[in-house]
Amino acid sequence: MLRFWFFLIIGMSVLHAASNEVPFETLALPLQQSTDSIEKLNHSSAMQPHRLLIRSFLEGTDTTLEKGIELSHSKEVDKDILNSYLKELRELARKKENIEVLYRQSLNNAIATEDKKNFEELVSIPMDPLHNPRMRAEIIAFYQKNYPHHSIKSIEALCDEQALEEKSIQFAIEQEQAYEEHLRILSRSEVANAKKKAQIGSRNSVILSADPTAKGGYEFEAENLNPYTVTMSIDFESLVNLKTSQRLPLFIEISGRSKKKVLELFPINGQETTNYRSSYGWVRGSAFAVHQDDYIYNIPFAKGSEICVSQGYHGETSHKGLSAYAVDFPVPVGTPIYAAREGVVVGAEASNNLGGASPEYRQYANYVIIEHSDGTMGNYYHLKQGGVAVSIGQKIAKGDLIAYSGNTGYTSGPHLHFSVSKVDPISMRRPMNLPVKMRSLEGIVTLPHKGDRYTVQ
Repeated sequence: MLRFWFFLIIGMSVLHAASNEVPFETLALPLQQSTDSIEKLNHSSAMQPHRLLIRSFLEGTDTTLEKGIELSHSKEVDKDILNSYLKELRELARKKENIEVLYRQSLNNAIATEDKKNFEELVSIPMDPLHNPRMRAEIIAFYQKNYPHHSIKSIEALCDEQALEEKSIQFAIEQEQAYEEHLRILSRSEVANAKKKAQIGSRNSVILSADPTAKGGYEFEAENLNPYTVTMSIDFESLVNLKTSQRLPLFIEISGRSKKKVLELFPINGQETTNYRSSYGWVRGSAFAVHQDDYIYNIPFAKGSEICVSQGYHGETSHKGLSAYAVDFPVPVGTPIYAAREGVVVGAEASNNLGGASPEYRQYANYVIIEHSDGTMGNYYHLKQGGVAVSIGQKIAKGDLIAYSGNTGYTSGPHLHFSVSKVDPISMRRPMNLPVKMRSLEGIVTLPHKGDRYTVQ
């Protein structure tokens, strides 16, 4: 992520290199901000074999920052000096990544050898790898095993972070469509009756049915009654004298309001009986969607509006884990909301009038969900009662009025929760928010943080 963001800014800076007002020294700030922690590593006994690399990074950051300041104050930018400066920044970014890899290795070694001295020394230094979910889990497991009195404040903070992330993941599941699982496979004769009872989003709104074939096997057909794409999973607890046409478990994307044949079972021995036991599950959205990363979204408010951020990416309250890439915009109830991207409305709820800072209010969130052309979903939450201005199935252009903000659901105050999501391709059953770019008068927004202010373009 650092490298991606780093080169993105470098690319932007090159485009504006002709301007005398480019603050070149700011390109080195993300690296400079990590120097305090890396300076502490320089005095760590566990990192002693790597001090030459650490010193090289620290000294290089200082000299490169000075070159950036010199470029910023130059009346005319020398292209050779600029190219040298950018090359030094790229090299420093690589050194920082190498240092973080060595830090993780040293910490893993301390855990493996139960070296408490080096463990305590390393976890006391605020390095980014501490927040990697896998690294963090290993640290917490070692801590809980070897420190029964819970005496290390930095790890206590990691424990709180992990607990909050787990809560936020659960919140995302409940808020953005829980995974429906262990559903019964129907016979074709049962499908018509099931469809009469199905509603959008209900458990039986995605149906898997099976019928015997003339060859002695079974043919499976999936039907999605919802207006949005779903990802279905199919697996078998047992197969008796049967083989499958597809590798299991099977994960399938099914477009909105469509059906298709998805699987066939063939008898292995035509003289013996066949049987199977199975169930299936589904989740709204596509795990196979490929986000159009170069797409520039609108900030979803009226042009000229001045908007602030109360919680941005990796926010302290609930934007963690799979929910990390979401933005909360605090706005008065009734503020018009406009589509950040074109698409088709696939979800809408406007009947609720309850909200509060307690999980019991989660089910009362009003929302609009728009499916984009690349298969991702735009999610607009906490709308006012009666505040949805669109209907399911409606095609929406970028910038169209879609809703009015509110304070419904699990919320501590009036705001719009905006995110773009797909199905997490690892779990295949949870929504996963994606980082996006948004256009503002101040420039392209790539990393919104709490306190940021933007003017809607």
